[in-house]
Amino acid sequence: MKIFIQIHGYCLTALLAVLFFGAGWARSAEGYKGFERYNSLITPKELKGFIDKGDSKLVVIAVVKPKSFSVGHLPGARHTWRPDYECPPGDPFPYKGMLLDKARFEKFARDLGVNNDSIVVLYDDKYDATRLWWAFYLYGKQDCRILDGGLQAWKAEGYILRQGEQVPLLSPGSFEASQPSASWVAGMYEVWRSKSDSDVQLWDNRETDEWRGTILKKGAFRKGRIPWARFLNWSEFKKKVDSSNKNPTEFKTAAEMRNVINAAGMDPLKRQVFYCQSGVRTTQIMFSLYLLGWDPAGLANYDGSWIEWSYYDKNPVKLD
Repeated sequence: MKIFIQIHGYCLTALLAVLFFGAGWARSAEGYKGFERYNSLITPKELKGFIDKGDSKLVVIAVVKPKSFSVGHLPGARHTWRPDYECPPGDPFPYKGMLLDKARFEKFARDLGVNNDSIVVLYDDKYDATRLWWAFYLYGKQDCRILDGGLQAWKAEGYILRQGEQVPLLSPGSFEASQPSASWVAGMYEVWRSKSDSDVQLWDNRETDEWRGTILKKGAFRKGRIPWARFLNWSEFKKKVDSSNKNPTEFKTAAEMRNVINAAGMDPLKRQVFYCQSGVRTTQIMFSLYLLGWDPAGLANYDGSWIEWSYYDKNPVKLD
């Protein structure tokens, strides 16, 4: 019976890959880097092949700062940066960093040329691509891929880059956002509740100096951390493409990630809630767990993160 279930699961994984990405996009079911949901990653070599073929459904999105995009981006890539998919301060939140609502995110996606059946590939040069992956997943498009290694990996392969602004979009897309998944995002109330809920683990995914309260990053209102949170740096799940790179942009293997998870004491039977400065670095870990096959319903991004928490004086903070 156990062998039958394993074989059945193997076939189901391959079938889902075809359904999500089309027969031309699905890899063999051996599992890239040992991940269960390996089709959510794409290598530079694979992406170049599809760009060269001119696949009409392909939408490559660079989630980088404008200057970075202008200096060099993948051929045909669309460009976006945080302000494009975040609510401006005061609309409706008094602080920045919160994700757009359903209607505005739908328009944002359409303006990038995204349709419901688009093959969306996201890349960055630091850690922002997974934030947009999380947002697309939240609003119903669960088949986006991340370029493993990001822009650095593309450069390392010696592939061509374009300079200047993006090519104008001939017509907007027709993406239809669904109602956001309530389990995929956490609010401040759930973070408070996690203090006494033994079935929830709350994680701080910032840098050590933010966790200790020795620095205050721009946008936050107070130093410190949520007192009952555990610490797990986002970068534990990544590595540098090579020693010349400043940022770790390549995801570690499944086996390496499991070592990190076990050392941290993360329990797959409990709900996992993550926060950082503004809900960006959190998604690095959420995406990693998703790759490993964790139940998405048990993962939540505290979208307001430290910016929201530190804004309200009633919320306690802890300093080392």
